[in-house]
Amino acid sequence: MTTRTFPTLIDRSQLLAAALHGVALALLGLHLYVRTLPPTPDPIPAPDSAEAAWWGLWPVTYLPTWAVAVGAAAVLGAIVLYWLRAFPKGLARLRFGHPPLWPTLWLISAALTLAFFLFPIAHTRWGDAFILAKGIAFPDPALRLTRSWQAPLDVALHAELWRWLHEPFGWKDATPVYRLLSPLAGALYLLVTLALCRLPLLRPAWLPYALLTTLGLMQLFFGYIENYSFAAVGVLAYLWLGLAVIEGRRPLWLAATVLAFTHATHPSTLVLAPSLLYLGALQGRAALAGGNQRLASVVVQIALPMLLVGGATFLFMEASGHGLAALLGDDRPGGGDGRWFVPLFETTTRWEHYTLFSWPHLRDLLNNQLLVAPVVPPSLAVVGIAWMAKKFRRNAAKDRSAQPRCASHEPTALFFSPSLRFLLIAAAFQLLFIAVWNPDYGGQRDWDLFSLAWLSPTLLLALLLPRTLHGRSLIGGVAPLLLLQAWHTLAWIYQNTLPWQWPR
Repeated sequence: MTTRTFPTLIDRSQLLAAALHGVALALLGLHLYVRTLPPTPDPIPAPDSAEAAWWGLWPVTYLPTWAVAVGAAAVLGAIVLYWLRAFPKGLARLRFGHPPLWPTLWLISAALTLAFFLFPIAHTRWGDAFILAKGIAFPDPALRLTRSWQAPLDVALHAELWRWLHEPFGWKDATPVYRLLSPLAGALYLLVTLALCRLPLLRPAWLPYALLTTLGLMQLFFGYIENYSFAAVGVLAYLWLGLAVIEGRRPLWLAATVLAFTHATHPSTLVLAPSLLYLGALQGRAALAGGNQRLASVVVQIALPMLLVGGATFLFMEASGHGLAALLGDDRPGGGDGRWFVPLFETTTRWEHYTLFSWPHLRDLLNNQLLVAPVVPPSLAVVGIAWMAKKFRRNAAKDRSAQPRCASHEPTALFFSPSLRFLLIAAAFQLLFIAVWNPDYGGQRDWDLFSLAWLSPTLLLALLLPRTLHGRSLIGGVAPLLLLQAWHTLAWIYQNTLPWQWPR
């Protein structure tokens, strides 16, 4: 008589799904714990308060009790459903029909676009929102905010649209302009997401779509008053085109051009330049066989868009009366004190809130991650460990296994794939940027500046998950995570639709 071993009852995919469920349960527990903290009378908690320690999860405290119960039940229900179906003995299998994928994604995108217009942010508490809303529409035309080196094309677009439309529509400030353009940026974001999901590398398409549309940075498209809505679109479009360049589906110059315009929209995206150079190195290595002429073509495809767009932006700013003198003067990078980076050992101005290697600094970074991409880093850690374990197991058993495997599912092949390296480079430099850049208003109010850094890690997760989980384990493993992230982001959006006044 033989006995069935544990791995027969629960295979490795189920073990990985269980680990991902553990991530979902831990995050759910954190959300419910934050609900137990005492309310604060200050709309922006004091830095040393208990509430400030959890500002990345604070949106859940604004939800009514029934919404918290529904969200928690959805996450727990997805976990229970997976395990009920994983052990069919004694329980009937539950089956659901599968709706057509692409019509469903388009329908969801249309509903989200409508929501961008219907549920705009109700206040100007984050970042420079108050300055932008009032400065663009300042009564004295000579003192209006019409150009800024902090976001050259973005500020110019909103200022010019307000100048043309404020009289016919009676707009007292620039808020209506952002409520118009921010949702349009969101529609572009969704179109880019749909295009990105068609890449064979990122199949199944529903996974990157769900991950990207539940990120907290979706708040940027709900009438958000700041300079990051179009920058988010540009970053995602560049990452899509970069992957398409590697697959031979798009030319290098197109990715370089999109990134150049994204730099002109917001200069913080310059940190993506190393990933573009990596694309150039890939193309250059392939062009070496074709001689110097083909190699020169690769250089031109990168340099020319940067020079043309950068030069045109500089000339535009100079012609607008906000050129080099402003860049080196009052509009210099670095905010109020002109200092770019978090200080190493000592804070010396009111715009510096902590030192680089301090717990408050790390806490702000963790809160930003919890606010924008709560499931992405912990899931990446779990999937990365499982992926490496899978690699070691296959190396140990390669002589005993004669079954051929698809190259796209080989961990070793994936590790050396250009697509993975491209996303790793992009993610590494974006995360390094948010780790060292000084947020003038503090991590909570400047959450949006750092939110773009989570796009490339999200695509990394979408790339790795299908290569460690398959079939029903993929759906069952990630469903609780997606439900939790969507519930969290809905709480964040709901919080910002509530009335709020600046403290007197």
